[in-house]
Amino acid sequence: MIKKKLISLITLLFLFHLTSNLISNDIEKIQIIKEPYYINNLELMNYKENYTLLDDKPASYFIINFWASWCAPCIKEMKSLNSLQKKMPSIRVITISQDKSLDLAKNFFKKNKHKALEKYFDKDKKILSKFSLRGLPTTFIVNKDYKVFAKVEGIIEWDSKSFMSWLNEN
Repeated sequence: MIKKKLISLITLLFLFHLTSNLISNDIEKIQIIKEPYYINNLELMNYKENYTLLDDKPASYFIINFWASWCAPCIKEMKSLNSLQKKMPSIRVITISQDKSLDLAKNFFKKNKHKALEKYFDKDKKILSKFSLRGLPTTFIVNKDYKVFAKVEGIIEWDSKSFMSWLNEN
């Protein structure tokens, strides 16, 4: 009996340790950009092939996520990006597909119904040229003045308490 309780306690401690490391690692993945830069006047093409400027709809923060339908980590983080947008309506979560065709991106969202996200397509890779990416997913954090000040390469739990606290502090 004591052995079972001890094993249960050790298991719980291990799970707590693992969970706390996952949360702290999310924040550690955020890279502060040494030389922040502005991206106002950024032209975005939506899935109806209409163009809009980023500045047309102000926000307290912009979370700009570069992704593709063939990228497994990109797909994995969409749920938490969608949840973040629902939890923090004062920000804008913007997804920019790097797929070869608009139809691939549209089909992904038809199947997965992440309705809270803003969806755009980088048809001529003009948007990509304004950012420094080494792979997908890569997400940039932009303040209300359109200054890119941080980025995340890879995935994190965007809707975690630790990220939302970090965002509110910056």
